[in-house]
Amino acid sequence: MSQLRVTADHELYFAEFGNPQGIPLLFMHGGPGSGCNPAQASLLYPEGFRIIQLDQRGCGQSIPLGRTKANTTADLVADMEALRLHLNIERWVIYGGSWGVVLALEYAKAFPQAVLGVLLRGVFLARREDWDWFALPQGVAQQFPTAYRHLLNSLGVSYGTDPVERLNAFLQADAETAYRAALAWDIWEATIMNSGAPSFNPDPQAWTSRIARIRIYAHYAANRFFLPDTGVLNGLDKLGDIPVWAVHGQYDQVCQVAGARLLQACLKKYQLRIVEAGHDMHNKHLQQGLSQNAQSLYSLLKA
Repeated sequence: MSQLRVTADHELYFAEFGNPQGIPLLFMHGGPGSGCNPAQASLLYPEGFRIIQLDQRGCGQSIPLGRTKANTTADLVADMEALRLHLNIERWVIYGGSWGVVLALEYAKAFPQAVLGVLLRGVFLARREDWDWFALPQGVAQQFPTAYRHLLNSLGVSYGTDPVERLNAFLQADAETAYRAALAWDIWEATIMNSGAPSFNPDPQAWTSRIARIRIYAHYAANRFFLPDTGVLNGLDKLGDIPVWAVHGQYDQVCQVAGARLLQACLKKYQLRIVEAGHDMHNKHLQQGLSQNAQSLYSLLKA
């Protein structure tokens, strides 16, 4: 477990798991705003890979928690390269889940010479249409109208208005207002993923992590992930012959399976495994698919 200072505003936490002599693999978590979970390293063939988990700026155990200043997609990609140089790694595999998919692909476009391969889980492309599907009434809200109305009412947003601007504003307010807004968003996400909605915690000491996580999330969403409307699609040809292995849930309502399939036309060496799952990382089929892809990519790289 170590810290890497990348700017005057941000110090990043990273930790290593798996085989110290194995093929280096950088683990990029989702969110934006989540953090790394050491247990997830076990899904990436730790017998063969030297797994390096990195908490992104303002996330997890990186400090300061929830800081949005100097926190953009380009900054996170630069941090990934700074960590590679810090660890004196020549080339490595990049893993990204959900939001981490964006960072994995953006990094591979920027530094293809440093990438041996890419592993993806729950493909998110960060296009304008991907956000509209998730946040506006013509998307997944059609399937969860009651939950969507509850979200809008909790944030005081009129129907047809993107709720992220109000969410972002509430997260800059007093602690209870910020916590209630963050909780409302978490309930909306949990409903879509069928993962069990959180309940209000009256203890203010327990509010910090949820507020910080959703503050980072809303910062990126309000800025359209600091990418063009086409998201990560531009420039994928820069990956050339880099192998990219993805696993995606057939019933994923957060990131539609069509997006995962779209990459087949954009990447030369793309392998997509569709499993009977949604977006929730705890699903056994998604975990098994990720483990199988990790082992397959390892075998390919060692051949």
